[in-house]
Formats: sequence, C-alpha cells, structure tokens
Amino acid sequence: MSTENNAAEIFTVALAPNDPEQAVRELARICGEKYARNLYAELGRILQRDNVSTIYMDVTPDMAVNWLEGNVMNRPVSQSHVEAMAEEMKAGRWITTHQGIAFDDDDTLVDGQQRLWAIFLSGRTIRMSVTRGLSAEAIELIDGGKGRSATDRMCINGRFGTERVNRRHAATLHEMVQGRNPTRRLTYQEEVTLMSRHVDAVRYANSHLATQTRNISIACVRAVIARAWYSVDRDKLSRFCRVLSTGVGESVNDDIVIELRNRLMTLRSDQNVAIRRESYGMVESVLSTWLKGEPQSALRSAERELFPLPENAPAEEQARLSA
Repeated sequence: MSTENNAAEIFTVALAPNDPEQAVRELARICGEKYARNLYAELGRILQRDNVSTIYMDVTPDMAVNWLEGNVMNRPVSQSHVEAMAEEMKAGRWITTHQGIAFDDDDTLVDGQQRLWAIFLSGRTIRMSVTRGLSAEAIELIDGGKGRSATDRMCINGRFGTERVNRRHAATLHEMVQGRNPTRRLTYQEEVTLMSRHVDAVRYANSHLATQTRNISIACVRAVIARAWYSVDRDKLSRFCRVLSTGVGESVNDDIVIELRNRLMTLRSDQNVAIRRESYGMVESVLSTWLKGEPQSALRSAERELFPLPENAPAEEQARLSA
C-alpha cells in the first residue's frame, strides 16, 4: 500500500496478511501508533469479502469520547454499571476478553457504549477488541443470549471446587460484607475476591440455617452467623442455629433465641433495607448475650458491629480471627 506523510512524501509498505501485529507496527512506523490500528482495521474491512473486521486496540479516553459522539442507537446508560467498570479499570483489574466495541457498516456505534463511558470516567487507556462493519440488523442480536450470573462466572473455572457457589451464597456474602452499613454495589472482581476469602464462613451459615421457616434463613440473618464463624466456638454457634431454626429450646438460656425467632417470623419483608438492618442488629445482640450467658429481657438491636470480619478487626485481633 501507499500512504502520504504530511502531503510531501509517498511511502510504499508491504503488509503481512497473516501477521496483524507486524502490520500494525509497520503502519505505526509510517503514520504513528495513534492511527495505525484504526488504519489496519479499515484495510481489513476493504480486503475481506464480508467487510467485517475485528482488531485489538488500546482505547484512550479521547477515543472513547469521539466514538460516543455518534452514539444514537443504544439503550440508556446504567450509571452504576459504568461506575463499577470504571473502578475496575482504575484499580487495574480489568481483563481483556473478546467482548469490546462494535460499529455497523455506517460507523455507528452498536455495542460497547458503557465500556466507553467507563474508559472516559476512569481516565485509563484500556485494551479492547474493536469490530467494524456489522450489518444494521446485528444490533438487535447483540447481548441477546442468556446472561451469566455472577456465581455462574465464578464457578466456570472450578475456583470453588465441586460444591460450587450459588445466588444464596452470594446474598449471604453481600450482607456479611456490608454488615450494619450498606455500601455501594460490589464489582465482580471484588465479589470474587471476597467470596474466595470468606467462602468457608458463607457455606457454614447457609448449611446451618437451611430452614424454610419464614424470615429465619434470610440473608441478613445468615450474614451474622457467617461473621460469628470467625470468632465464636463452632459447637455453640451450631446450637444457636439449631434453636433458631426449630424453635425448640435446649437449655434455660434459649428463651431469648426463641423470642428472636418469633419476632423475625412476624416481620413483613426482608426486601426493605430498614427491616434487614433491624433484623441483623437483633440477631447480633441476641447471639452476643446468649454466648456470654447473660440475661436479655427484651429484644434490641446492637448499636455497633459485634462480630467484625478479620480484615476489619483491630490488628491484634486479625491474627487470632485468621488463625
């Protein structure tokens, strides 16, 4: 091919069709890295009969903004999703896959607007696949398959063994990590890291509170058990779960646990954040006083976190909880 440099010189460049990286390097030598990959992709469209080409590029925030200017055919942007992806990019946790950016044969953006917004928001340059030349009809088929849940994705490579994890484990983890202070939604990479760290505690809570009784085995109750797993005698914790699940006392101190059970069963819905926080606080308070053998005449919610996670405990406690 031939190309002009500053309208003064003409260069002839031989491109290896089976070595795209070498071809891009050769183009970069002539016209600069900024334009080389786009130029190579355009050449691919011209040379391929179906006019569709895909190449991996380093997408800069400026490129993202330019491509978003022609965004007229996409669904509304999810700000929370964009912010979550941007956090992954800023933290260096973004992993390149085959999914990226796509344009139709009129160079209209048809896929990847949220990734582009995330690149802009993060201020990072991110390597992504860029596809050009899709038919106008293709936009209707993009993302039309069955989406994978977070736990589906976690288990694909066998990370958690044959037992796997499911949505119930994920719900326990979310409530466990948030504790008394609900925070922002976890990114996928944060969720994987936390599940890897706490999976034994989460599995313990789920297996010991497996009853179908209304509101006894909801995620915020399981979360307290999962937190307590790190610092409480396991035999005592198992007995607490058994009394809470069955409503059958095993000692004179179990009356408050049964009262807690009865109260939880009357709550309207665990979908209400305030009710979930109230339930979480009551379970913490009752478990703490029950473990100490102290009397508790009335149900009340704990005013502070009583069962810190190892990573949130004071330094001298972390070693003990992690042992």
